Amino acid sequence: MALYTTEAIVLGAKNWGEADKIMTFFTRERGLVRATAFGCRRPRSQLAGAMQLFSELEVQLAEGQRLDTVRTATTQRHYKRLGEDLTCMAYGAFVAEFLRETLPEGQPEPEMYARLQAILAAFETRNPRVTALAAVYQLLEYTGLELHYERCVHCAAELQGDAFFAINEGGALCPHCRTAQAVPYPASVRELIVALRDLDWGSAAQLRIHGHDLVAAESIMLAYLPTIIGHPLRSLAFIQQVTA
Repeated sequence: MALYTTEAIVLGAKNWGEADKIMTFFTRERGLVRATAFGCRRPRSQLAGAMQLFSELEVQLAEGQRLDTVRTATTQRHYKRLGEDLTCMAYGAFVAEFLRETLPEGQPEPEMYARLQAILAAFETRNPRVTALAAVYQLLEYTGLELHYERCVHCAAELQGDAFFAINEGGALCPHCRTAQAVPYPASVRELIVALRDLDWGSAAQLRIHGHDLVAAESIMLAYLPTIIGHPLRSLAFIQQVTA
């Protein structure tokens, strides 16, 4: 089996057999990769410490027909807050599940990889709820599945003031193109979504957010994701549990 070494971020792990895990990695060179980590659940396994959600690794993998195999793994960065703060962990899991469900396997996305690194670092200092929502709005732009927020999807007119939104139409609608299923789309919600999508993670500036606009921006995303994934996100139950 051919060996290769790559940078990777752990997006998921599932127990398999008595002591193994099936890992989901987002790698810089090969995109989404699924691999078996044999024996990593044993206390003395050299892989045990590295196979933690959100860890950044240098990992050596052996190519396989269905799943690759983890040979060695060295932790390059571990995010303390994502590993210890349950609220932060829950919102981070939401981002990880979104990526697992939308990324095709084996397709390199180096710019997306770098953006995810910045997002994970932001979880250490920023509000986790806002960080997770901004992350998904941003990462969705790389998938080709993004919605339209600033122009009417029917007539392409730039929106001015309050408008309407219809997920089944692909996004925003001007008053003239409003459809029966469209819901109100206030200008303040549009401004927030655009600010989240364009957020510079390297800037220390904090967004000023009104609670009702945040709820509306969340509602749009949470209504849209099941339509492209095909089922509700399981991480939402975790978020509800830790924030109740």
